[in-house]
Amino acid sequence: MEHRTIYKQNGWYTAFPQLNLMPDGNLAVGVNSSPFTDHYLIGDWKVLISEDEGSTWHESGDSNISHNWNASGVREKFDRYTETQKDGTLLSVGSVGWKEWPKNRQDEIESVGVLIKDHPGDSSKFVSGWNQLFIQQSEDAGKTWNRREYTIPDVNHTMAFPRPIKLTTGTILIPVGSHKEPSGSQDIPGVRAKRTANNFFVWRSVDSGNTFHLFPAGSPICTQEAAFVELTSGMILCLIRSEPESGYLLEMRSDDDGKTWSWPIESQIWAPHSPPHLLKLRDGRILCSYGFRESPMGIRAVISHDDGLSWDIDNTYTLRDDGGYVGHTQKEKNAPDYLAEFEWKGSSDIGYPQSLELSDGSILTVYYITLDDNVTHAACTRWEL
Repeated sequence: MEHRTIYKQNGWYTAFPQLNLMPDGNLAVGVNSSPFTDHYLIGDWKVLISEDEGSTWHESGDSNISHNWNASGVREKFDRYTETQKDGTLLSVGSVGWKEWPKNRQDEIESVGVLIKDHPGDSSKFVSGWNQLFIQQSEDAGKTWNRREYTIPDVNHTMAFPRPIKLTTGTILIPVGSHKEPSGSQDIPGVRAKRTANNFFVWRSVDSGNTFHLFPAGSPICTQEAAFVELTSGMILCLIRSEPESGYLLEMRSDDDGKTWSWPIESQIWAPHSPPHLLKLRDGRILCSYGFRESPMGIRAVISHDDGLSWDIDNTYTLRDDGGYVGHTQKEKNAPDYLAEFEWKGSSDIGYPQSLELSDGSILTVYYITLDDNVTHAACTRWEL
């Protein structure tokens, strides 16, 4: 088992890496880095590539990498599906996501009816959610984009989640969540605002991304943090993080290309407050990787030999068990008073892994973690089943 750093900077909080396999076989990661604890992803967007299957990483501004494609903000670069289509058209689809604004525009933005939050690092600004999804396409290699935005009514925040899938039929599925939530308190582990409404949807396209339609799925405890995998039978398995109930990942299935879904039930996988990633291995087994936000905090993975009907919990893989430390950032001295006790107790801030099967059959899993040096950073582990 081999651990490598993808991106790390003293005094900066670097979290939620997004892994892509590029057409040339190289790997690309997009990740947010901020001088404050940042769950909104409103900092600096870093794009790194690896030409040796994750052993080394370096920054890249190459416009051919989808992480570098045009977006209305940093958060949008995270919560989207991207594809270069056969005719060369670039497709980018997702949610607009969190935005930051100067304080003097707060009354204006509040009047729109979106969620308002304190800025985690700058008292002269605030953060807002947004209730729009978008589709954008480019036919000139990203020089210009044709963009359409869609408003979700009667909610104050909508987010896609970067665990989309393109099925063998060509159907595209993107997990989306929308909810109403009181404005004000920062949405971080340990300081959770009570949501008054919560909805999970699958945003679905059957025409190569030209149009998408929202289909309801799940129950009120389902978040948008879901992962899909297409099984050998053609059925779609979905595992999803639930909040605030339970600690088990929830399971749903679809046998009509993601149009309708079974009611969620608890899986065997205990992963409180952590989203999953699903990967179908070349031999047909299903790998679920997830952050483990209880002691010892770290990154874990588990295999299913029967299309997710059961999971080999007794042989869970522990990739990391050395996380759980508090990240120290440049802005921590300016943290709001209500964060002081939470910061002092420590943080379960870890995880969001994604896994990929490499050319030799080994697995590369990317994630974020804070070790005993108190620097939250993006890392990866190469390991074997």
